Amino acid sequence: MTFHFPYEHILSLKEREKDLSLSEMGLLIIKKEGIEKELHSLAQKRHDCISQWEQVEGGTFISDILQQNEYLDFLDLKITRLEAELKAVEQDIAEQKEELLLKQKEEKTWHLLREKSLDSYMEQQKKIEQDSLDEIAAIRHYHQRLSL
Repeated sequence: MTFHFPYEHILSLKEREKDLSLSEMGLLIIKKEGIEKELHSLAQKRHDCISQWEQVEGGTFISDILQQNEYLDFLDLKITRLEAELKAVEQDIAEQKEELLLKQKEEKTWHLLREKSLDSYMEQQKKIEQDSLDEIAAIRHYHQRLSL
């Protein structure tokens, strides 16, 4: 007879939940890295534009200055939005981390329950085997006494 854990389906469910939570965490981290990369790119673009405009010698038209200011305002707005999005993703990551820890704890609890169940089964099997061996020994002893 083989060991069968009666709650194997629950254990499998908990393992899948943990794996799903882990992959969601990975997706959030990838999203965060993408936002950070885009944010760095925009900051660099802003810095490059300011440097380029400062190097321009001679007179500058008011329309050019206004256009430059509008572009900087556009970049600043986009940077602000990305920073807010980054903060939201970081919050999601923190929440997902807590959920992942909870899922790992639940999975571990069910694994421990399975191990205890297996240990109990093994002890029961040893007892059955020992009882059988004791019975065989008693029968052999009885037959040896009869043959004397």
